[in-house]
Amino acid sequence: MSTMTRILRGALAGVVLVGVLPSWAQAQRNVYPGGPWNSDVRGSGGSAAITGNNPRNGNGSLELSVSGDLRDWGWFNLFSGDPATTQGWGQLSQLTQVGFDWYRVAMGPTGDAPWQAQSPALRLYVRSGPIGAPVYSELVWERWYTLAQPAPTDQWISENATNQMFWRFVAGQGYTINDCSSPASITPGVPIKTASPSAWGNGNNCYALGDAVVYGIGVGLGSNWPHAYKAFADNVTLGFNNNPVLAVHDNFELQSSTTPEPATMLLLGSGLA
Repeated sequence: MSTMTRILRGALAGVVLVGVLPSWAQAQRNVYPGGPWNSDVRGSGGSAAITGNNPRNGNGSLELSVSGDLRDWGWFNLFSGDPATTQGWGQLSQLTQVGFDWYRVAMGPTGDAPWQAQSPALRLYVRSGPIGAPVYSELVWERWYTLAQPAPTDQWISENATNQMFWRFVAGQGYTINDCSSPASITPGVPIKTASPSAWGNGNNCYALGDAVVYGIGVGLGSNWPHAYKAFADNVTLGFNNNPVLAVHDNFELQSSTTPEPATMLLLGSGLA
């Protein structure tokens, strides 16, 4: 066999191998410290960082904590671009997948009470309104608004929040109540409005149909939590129109420091040659 024939066969074999890779092999993205997610940390005790202290998949996950100071805030956010100009990942009315994995650390009787129902939160950043006068709002999932029971502790929970309840906060206004107004403060006895993302976007619940664009997603803790709290999160998903290729499918990881063995490097060099 000639040298040229061997080269051509090797090249064709490489093409075939690439062609048969399953679609899911490229579906999930590993996210490492330094981006593209950004931490939003406030107060003296809020934190949000990728660590190896409680891996979900691989060697890392997102570690979140607050100290009990009401000003503490620890969030990790991802945006599709400049909120004012980005087309976003999709219309709120067409959202068909949103969720994440979470883990609440048991803090003991004094640390957990009175927040036993509290889970880590998930936030959708939404832009609506006319060109030149955008309205920015946030839809926030917390487990209690769908299932008012104590949150499980010391175990990973895979949460599909697609059809669960989210409340809304409108920037520069406040928390949305049932008449779709958003007063600056919560009035005792007046419940905040909750709905699933698809219900918020269907044209009958405070947004005009087709007007609301999802341009960001975040997971985190705080603010105004009066006790110390620690949690972990991983495997964030966001999708639209039942498309199997998700807009966001991210796994938080640490960079591996493993160095290939000399024999492995020799084989790699031979393959490249």
